[in-house]
Amino acid sequence: MPELLSAHVSRYLRNRGDLERQLPPGLLLFSPSPADESPVDQEEYRLKTVTNAGPPTLGASESVVFPVVKARSNAFGRGITVGRTGNNDVVLDDGSVSRFHAWFARDEAQAGFLLTDAGSKNGSWMGGVRLTPRKPVLLEDGARLRFGQVELAFYTASGFVRMLSVRMAP
Repeated sequence: MPELLSAHVSRYLRNRGDLERQLPPGLLLFSPSPADESPVDQEEYRLKTVTNAGPPTLGASESVVFPVVKARSNAFGRGITVGRTGNNDVVLDDGSVSRFHAWFARDEAQAGFLLTDAGSKNGSWMGGVRLTPRKPVLLEDGARLRFGQVELAFYTASGFVRMLSVRMAP
């Protein structure tokens, strides 16, 4: 279940070690566009409702953290799914995201994560490069990802805590 970044910051400030132990192995961080960007830029990289009728409950003005974890109710056996509909493990409620857009898988050999585009209409991107459908790529900590027009950063648990410590430094 996605949470506001501020909830993670509060747990970090209370006890960094406890936070790190409780985090899932992978996380996605969505940060809304700054208010000073033009409306065109805001529309392009902002989570919105599928109908575009109004702002979402999460992500309208604050960063949101999505855990990259497998839901018990999702029967897809290859990994952790990303898509627009509620039957995905990571739900990105945006019209540019396909119903089943991509999936994450653990790479035990490299102790990391792989990302595979599922042949989505608007593509999956890593670092500005469009992924070849059904060809997995190894993710690096802090990788900039895009699903359709939704831009996120991927972190491992330890990378997420490092990112928080940098943001919290005076």
